[in-house]
Amino acid sequence: MQTVRLSRRLAAIAALLPPDGGFADVGTDHGQLPVYLLQNGCPGRVCATDICPGPLSAARRTAREASLADRIEFLLTDGLDGLDGSSLASVVIAGMGGENIADILSRAPWTKEGRLLVLQPMSKADVLRRFLFEHGYRVETERLVEDGPVYELLTARGGKEDTPPSPAELLTGRFALIRDDPLFPARLEHLLEAQRRAVAGLEHSSKPGDAARLTEEKITLASLLEMRERMEAHA
Repeated sequence: MQTVRLSRRLAAIAALLPPDGGFADVGTDHGQLPVYLLQNGCPGRVCATDICPGPLSAARRTAREASLADRIEFLLTDGLDGLDGSSLASVVIAGMGGENIADILSRAPWTKEGRLLVLQPMSKADVLRRFLFEHGYRVETERLVEDGPVYELLTARGGKEDTPPSPAELLTGRFALIRDDPLFPARLEHLLEAQRRAVAGLEHSSKPGDAARLTEEKITLASLLEMRERMEAHA
């Protein structure tokens, strides 16, 4: 029986999952996460979905090599489409863009009904955070993990948040949730530098619509600078 070893990114995702209850791994790729969790005592129902036949076949092979093929439900589908979520305590959607994750959740409203969502956007995390706030999800955890690049991880459940995230918090996550992460100061400086470049580029543009974009980018830059001041005060 082959034992699965996870990358730092996948290990960080696994650490955010509860020790009991079933879960679904959306975009399972090679199926390492569900096999690892089963090898480490996950007692509930385990589902692995992927939109492409190739990765799903690779996931089946990983499960067979670990003698766990009979413990995992494999489903060729787009996101959570067609999946019965009634006995699932948590859902992992990782390794895809924030817009894609938001689209998957928009077609699965049952994910608001007590499930823990562990989300890892590869891009457009701000789009995902805006979607979660506007569609009745409450972010509970924000975390950064370095595994070559620095990845953003967050957990959420159904529930309304009282105040909207600031422009900076759409990019970083809620300040109260991320401020103590050891990777956050460097992440904030990276975002500030990128935002300064965006503003500088638009200041020299005469394209239609760029004046409005410049105003928005300046607001975001000011919000990030305010967050850095809060960070310095917190330290």
